[in-house]
This record gives sequence, C-alpha cells and structure tokens, in this order.
Amino acid sequence: MNIYVILTLIFLSVIFVLALYAFAKSVFAKKLNASDMGYVKGHWADVMNNVEDEPLKAIMDADKILDYVLTRHGFHGSLGEKLKSAAHKFSDLNGVWNAHKLRNKLAHELEEADEKEVKRALKQFRRALKDLGVKF
Repeated sequence: MNIYVILTLIFLSVIFVLALYAFAKSVFAKKLNASDMGYVKGHWADVMNNVEDEPLKAIMDADKILDYVLTRHGFHGSLGEKLKSAAHKFSDLNGVWNAHKLRNKLAHELEEADEKEVKRALKQFRRALKDLGVKF
C-alpha cells in the first residue's frame, strides 16, 4: 500500500469518529423533562408578576431560572462558566451576557435599573430560555 492510501484511510477514520461523536452528543443531549418545564414556567410566571413592583427581584429570579436550566442541560460551574460552555446554544449570546451583567450590577452595586433596562434584560433571559428548549 502506498502512503496516500494509508493517509486517506486514517483521514476517513478520523472523520467517521468525529461524525459519530457529534451524532451521539446530539442524540444524548440532556433535555428538560415535564417537571423541569413546569418548574421553569411557574417561576417565570412569578418573575413576570413581580416585574412592576419588584424589578430587582424579577431580574435576580430570571437569572436563577437560566442557571437552573443550564444545570439541567448538564453545564457546570458558575453561571458565567455555564454561559461560556453553552455559547453555541444561544441565538443572541451578547444579549444573554448583558442581562446577566445587569443582574450582577444590581446585586453588587445596589443600584436601581430603569424600566427599559429591566424589560430588555427579561426579554433576553426569555429568549435564552427558549433557545434552551423552554416552551412558553
């Protein structure tokens, strides 16, 4: 056998293994079960009920829900680490990061957020949850 045939067989073997890995990962990806979905929907309803009277609580709770869903999908670490690992799952990664940063700003700097910022962040949290399979 010449070297080109051997290299071609090695290359095709590597491609096959990578394709098999990608297929297995997509088939066995963790998904939300009915109990998880109920938990998320119930807590999201609470977020939306609190947004007018307690916008800070609404942002904090939305961030916690996102953290919960990412954990259920098998991501580990802080929410920031989970967001980095799950970046490929989000249609607007920058929006999700901005929502999480607003949460951190409100939590650590004890500032108030204006109504527009809160609504934008909640929209981003909702979009991220939909990207992760939550059906509202």
